[in-house]
Amino acid sequence: MSDIPTVWKIEPHTIAKHEILEEYLKAWFPILGSSYQRILYIDGFAGPGTYANGEDGSPIIALSTATEHSMIKPTTNVVFLFIEQDAERVKILNDILQKRFTSLPKNISYEIHKSEFTDSVNSILNWIDEQNVKLAPTFAFIDPFGYSDFPMEVISRLLSHDRSELLITFMSGFVNRFLDPSHERAVDSLYGVATWRSARNIENTDDRLKFLLTLYERQLKEQAGARFVKSFQMIGKDNQVVYDLVFCTKHWKGLEVMKKAMLKVDKRGMYKFSDRLGLGQTFFHDVNDGGNWMPEVAEQIYEKFKGKKISENEVHQYVITETNHIYKKEILKKLELQEPSKILSVTNRKNKSLSYPDGCVIEFAP
Repeated sequence: MSDIPTVWKIEPHTIAKHEILEEYLKAWFPILGSSYQRILYIDGFAGPGTYANGEDGSPIIALSTATEHSMIKPTTNVVFLFIEQDAERVKILNDILQKRFTSLPKNISYEIHKSEFTDSVNSILNWIDEQNVKLAPTFAFIDPFGYSDFPMEVISRLLSHDRSELLITFMSGFVNRFLDPSHERAVDSLYGVATWRSARNIENTDDRLKFLLTLYERQLKEQAGARFVKSFQMIGKDNQVVYDLVFCTKHWKGLEVMKKAMLKVDKRGMYKFSDRLGLGQTFFHDVNDGGNWMPEVAEQIYEKFKGKKISENEVHQYVITETNHIYKKEILKKLELQEPSKILSVTNRKNKSLSYPDGCVIEFAP
């Protein structure tokens, strides 16, 4: 967008977004870096790599996170692709990367593409198709200023590869401003369908924004092939929705890692951040202590599985994919200690301990 300066001031919600990104990558790099020969990180709208007061941008955060992880095997090639269309931002980013990373490990490298996101990604995926090879496990951070530069067609191509995960800045506020007929082609491209036009008939702004986000989440599943989608709302200083971070993956373990990253930022478990509250706030309700939410999840687990014998892994997956919460085995202990007990038996226990070993089968009371 032409009214955005080359380097701009960072906002609190951007810092929160970067914390979520960093927390996720702290887990993603070791998990993939210990299992695959090559992994790819794409920053689709990389920017200049810095902000007005010298804060690190997403390219610096991502590279720093990778270089600090010893669990990445030396034989795993970690490739960073930073895509940025603006020539001045490319120059600043290149200068910063050269100064900050003078001696990268031999297995870590980066490229800067002065290009549009769509052009770069399509070029990579066209080559992959031509060579009839698989795309390396990929994490793409798609963080544009607007809504018109990352069409659903390209998102679908990325997610067609089994080990691709995306974190998208979905600016529903921008979409809401451009629902008129003159912008139909761009919004059609964003969603991949014209169904969004129903939003014009929704008078309440909050309801309209919710509709626009829910439709985008649905399209990520139905058209792009994501199995799991999780969103995190960013709210500005005037209490307006700035955008939603939308994560999509095919693997429930990826969803678990992202939920944990999001809940590091919002300890209330609401999957929201407000510039008014800022960072580092202490709340009465803290998801880390478990006291407020575990009884609720325990009851959900029991209602789902009562009268059945179910593996502990299946219970774990249910909590991650079908509730707003993270999973802790302590939840099962709460069920077993109830009077009467909601858990009748657990296999593979040793010394009659009140434990739930990996791979155990749990029999729930009818």
